[in-house]
Amino acid sequence: MPHATPLKERRATSPQKTEAHESSDSRIDRMALLVSNINRQWRKQVDLSLRELQLTEATGSPLLMLQQAGSPVRQKDLAQMLYLDSSSLVRVLDLLREMALVDWETHSADRRTKYIALTTKGHSWAKQLQSKSIEIENQILQGIPQEELQNLQNTLETISRNFDEM
Repeated sequence: MPHATPLKERRATSPQKTEAHESSDSRIDRMALLVSNINRQWRKQVDLSLRELQLTEATGSPLLMLQQAGSPVRQKDLAQMLYLDSSSLVRVLDLLREMALVDWETHSADRRTKYIALTTKGHSWAKQLQSKSIEIENQILQGIPQEELQNLQNTLETISRNFDEM
């Protein structure tokens, strides 16, 4: 297998890049890698804490979204809320339905449209999931001053809106 040249070495050998462009590209690469690593670590912690419920971050997220919505949600809208394509969500919803955590009804005017809702058991599990998520978040964010957390949240919300506008 050929040896890949590390990104830093490729940049160092690229004569066309200016110093300003180099630092901007490096910052972006570091930021993307950092956010990706944090996401991966966060999901791993959530998955570990949800084992006893036989859930993962992927199966727990729809429960939290449905709980937050407070009423049945169209499957298409739930997929958008979770940044998933509908086919990926179908597999998760089938699993959650087998666990008796969600159920759905078809729309009377359009039988292709499904409205997804939490069952009584699903509400209970969503509450447990929310408590565990808050516990993990508190552990991860401990020691960070409230002002910094607010700035971080504002920045992440701006980044999220920028993605939405792409």
